Amino acid sequence: MNADQTTAADGAPGTDAAVRNEARLAALWRTGLLDTPPEEVFDRLTRLAGRLLGAPVILVSLVEADRQFFKSAVGLPEPWATRRQTPLSHSFCQHVVATGAPLRIADAREDPLVCDNLAVPDIGVVAYLGMPLATADGQVLGSLCAIDTKPRNWTAEDAAALRDLASLAMSEMSLRGLALELEAWLREEAAAREAVRARMARARRLEALGQLAGGVAHDFANVLQAVQGGVRLAAGRLDRDPAAARNLLDMVGGAANRGASVTRRLLAFARRGELGVARVNLVELLDGLEEMLAHTMNAPGLRVVVETEPGLPPVLADQGELETVLVNLATNARDAMPRGGTFTVGAAVETVADGAVPHPARLRLGRYVRLSAMDTGVGMDAGTLANAAEAFFTTKPEGEGRGLGLAMAREFAEQAGGGFAVASEPGRGTTVTFWLPDAEETGGNPARSAPEAGKR
Repeated sequence: MNADQTTAADGAPGTDAAVRNEARLAALWRTGLLDTPPEEVFDRLTRLAGRLLGAPVILVSLVEADRQFFKSAVGLPEPWATRRQTPLSHSFCQHVVATGAPLRIADAREDPLVCDNLAVPDIGVVAYLGMPLATADGQVLGSLCAIDTKPRNWTAEDAAALRDLASLAMSEMSLRGLALELEAWLREEAAAREAVRARMARARRLEALGQLAGGVAHDFANVLQAVQGGVRLAAGRLDRDPAAARNLLDMVGGAANRGASVTRRLLAFARRGELGVARVNLVELLDGLEEMLAHTMNAPGLRVVVETEPGLPPVLADQGELETVLVNLATNARDAMPRGGTFTVGAAVETVADGAVPHPARLRLGRYVRLSAMDTGVGMDAGTLANAAEAFFTTKPEGEGRGLGLAMAREFAEQAGGGFAVASEPGRGTTVTFWLPDAEETGGNPARSAPEAGKR
């Protein structure tokens, strides 16, 4: 045994405690190298070590709590070469891990540290030179070792060469560990962003429901008044004029049906929760949403107009998100038209063709459905328009708006694989336009129609 190495005998408490150290094992597992296939980057190092040292066996050994795993092995006899691991009863490398120091053994059969180790009779280990594979914070993961099947006095040059190669191997392992940590961090960040997005979607939906509820409450009051008045009148005429009473009850039934229709639409809107891009029939969606938008706009002198082009193809979008965006835009339009006006929602097909003039939303070539939400309100000046789609930007008094409506509309359109634009002038109203990919053209994949990277 070389003077560099001082440790307890094989299997003694000192060695066992060091090998099973939890911090060391955690560092080893973070490399992600255990039980992975051979890789050329490590095999090249072991082949080079074999040529430089003239040793028949070179190993990159990673020492776990009860075994050593060979990330790379040159010259190892069977069945160990195929198994790529041994129990610690066959490991000299565990002693390198225990002390964190090089281990040089000229003849294992005569060395008290390892003479009883089963690697001697079973693998034929006689001479051994091992260099620690240690992390920057001192955790020894294993050893880069050279083995000879006959006695050998390892030279200082042998040790220096193997030490340099061990440094190269450790650099590669550290890079792998950093890459895995980065990948895990990116996954966590993506999950966190998705969770935030889901929470924001739910918040937007609740806000939209609040806007709807304000309008619906007024309409329900009217419905209840009609029902109550009709019932009273019908009750008064039931005996002396059954036909008139029947007509009054028919009117009551019609009012109740209108109330039930609004209730069903409100419940359907509220129950949509899970986000997911799917094929959406815009004609059906806008026809069904028109009444809800009218409730949102509920104010004197305001009206809602829906204009859809015949033969509209389905689009790829999250239907619940699209409905929420339109309700929020209707709310913005209502606030921009204090003296009354018209809110128009339009849908038409637009093909983006190759040409010299870039598309305002920088879309890729292809076919889209263009959705526009236009009001006849006060409009915005250039300075306000430049910031209108930024999150939390609002011109409303404090407490009356969060400044998220247009920002969320833009996020929705771009995440669906489309684009977004806003146009406005003082006194001439505002038009919010977003493009959604044609589901038939993209084959159900929104990424194929996404705006080009770096051009937004």
